[in-house]
Amino acid sequence: MSPSEPSRLAGILRFFRPYRRALTGLLLLTVSLSLIVMMPPLIIRAIIDRVIGRGEIGSLPVFGAALFLLPFIISVCGIIQTRGIAFIGQHFVFDLRTALYGHILAMSMRFFGRNSAGMLVNRLMGDTGAVAKMLSAQTITIASDLACSAFALTVALILNWRLTLVILLVIMAFIMNVRSRKGIMRHLSRSYRKSFDRLSGGLQNRLATVMTVKSYGAEDREQDVFEEHLAASIDLQQNAALTGAGFTYNATLIQHLGRAVIFFLGCAMVLNGNMTYGDVIVFTSYTMQLLQPAVRFSHIARQMQDVGVAIERIFAIISEAPEIRQAPAARSMSRSRGGIVFENVQFHYEPSKPVIRDFSIEVRPGECVALIGPTGCGKSTILSLLLRFYDVTGGRVLIDGEDIRELRVRDLRRQYGIVLQDPLLFNISLRDNIAYANPSADAKAVEAAARVAEIHDFISGLPEGYQTVLGAEGAQLSVGQKQRVNIARAVLADPAILIMDEATSSLDSESERAIQVAMQRVLRNRTSFIVAHRLSTIRGADRILVIREGRIAETGNHDELMALPDGLYRRLFLKHMNAGAIHDGQFDS
Repeated sequence: MSPSEPSRLAGILRFFRPYRRALTGLLLLTVSLSLIVMMPPLIIRAIIDRVIGRGEIGSLPVFGAALFLLPFIISVCGIIQTRGIAFIGQHFVFDLRTALYGHILAMSMRFFGRNSAGMLVNRLMGDTGAVAKMLSAQTITIASDLACSAFALTVALILNWRLTLVILLVIMAFIMNVRSRKGIMRHLSRSYRKSFDRLSGGLQNRLATVMTVKSYGAEDREQDVFEEHLAASIDLQQNAALTGAGFTYNATLIQHLGRAVIFFLGCAMVLNGNMTYGDVIVFTSYTMQLLQPAVRFSHIARQMQDVGVAIERIFAIISEAPEIRQAPAARSMSRSRGGIVFENVQFHYEPSKPVIRDFSIEVRPGECVALIGPTGCGKSTILSLLLRFYDVTGGRVLIDGEDIRELRVRDLRRQYGIVLQDPLLFNISLRDNIAYANPSADAKAVEAAARVAEIHDFISGLPEGYQTVLGAEGAQLSVGQKQRVNIARAVLADPAILIMDEATSSLDSESERAIQVAMQRVLRNRTSFIVAHRLSTIRGADRILVIREGRIAETGNHDELMALPDGLYRRLFLKHMNAGAIHDGQFDS
């Protein structure tokens, strides 16, 4: 259930608390500036009625000096106001983005499975930027406009209450204009942002898989899909713009008609002797002081629909509690011995579709366990449960005899070194990529890890060596080279438990053999879990688990499994040992 609008507003206002003194001072300055701005019409009225009408020439220098001095005071106060608005606005959006990013990082892997990276970036940067409009120079003048309007309405009532009633009727027209368009503007804003999420998510996905697009010559098809999504987004944006333009034109029309009606009614009252010329001038001036803010309120009301949708989208993320929560009395954990127990573990992503069923195994410290099975059998899910990326829906996972849900999450995950099938590197230096899990590591330690991963010679041959930055403007590595950097990162982390999910599948046979020899030293006295299809990797494990439909179908080392006369592993190994790897389709052979 999404949070209510008052709770969302309260959630946003808490980000203003550190700046409440600055905001209070800024509001006081704004109100003072508003009152100063209201003085010129009164001074002009005095000049017309007293100096020109009654001949009080001696008062002219005082009134003239005031008229010349007020613009300087207004300018200085305006500069201070603008700088204050900029300071608070920039720090507000910084705090909001920092809090939102921290919350996103705390979310579980299920959350990232549901939400595309493009959508999350839109929430983090686009929606927070829209909320920052609340502190724009135009919006902060609400306080100024309220003060000016109150002052102008008071003077108008004193001058002529009948004409003031006409002003109130005009203001009611502004209010009706806002109310008639409010719902449709919010709906269009919400629809446009959703379409932009889809566009960004699809674009991010296609750019990430551009090799596949090019491999199948699908550039033209992807261009058509992009244009279709972009056109849909533009149509919604245009509808929102047209609706907003109609709203703005209505407000401007009401302003001009209202001013014309009041001016001519005032002139008629002068002819009837009910008002002086000075009264008409000051009344017309203050009418504009009421109608101009009404127009600005209309513009701000339009902006606030966008802001309201942005707040709604931000708090749809913030209000979602992290699935993986640290227990209030979670225990700290030093380096693990590496003993792992899966005790009657059950797990499902969707309640009606169990993925892991009655999974039980005890792994001794220092043992190497290989998991094999077809895609979708639950191998990677088992490792995700071990890492506590997800919580089990039944049973327990224990490390050194303690339920991992009772341990501090960061302490738990520091026990692991992870190398995944897809090499994931950051656009930072090679040194920082290798030292990501251990930023304080010295150059010798980084180099030693790179040597283990058989990547040191390549890095040393680069012009900037370990300081070479990866990414669009830096070095471009092959998939195999990226994976070796990934392996070096896991080695440098010096984990108690090493997890390798098809870690060498992207390497050539020569590189794989070199790494396997080096990894034998790394794996010594270290618990490890390996997901692999290559028989050479599987064969060397202390224990092999054959997984089918979330259950252990067979377990044992290579010799024990080969001794089973009609065992699945034996059949697979004998059939495919010349190929060097077991492929998914062969599990049903």
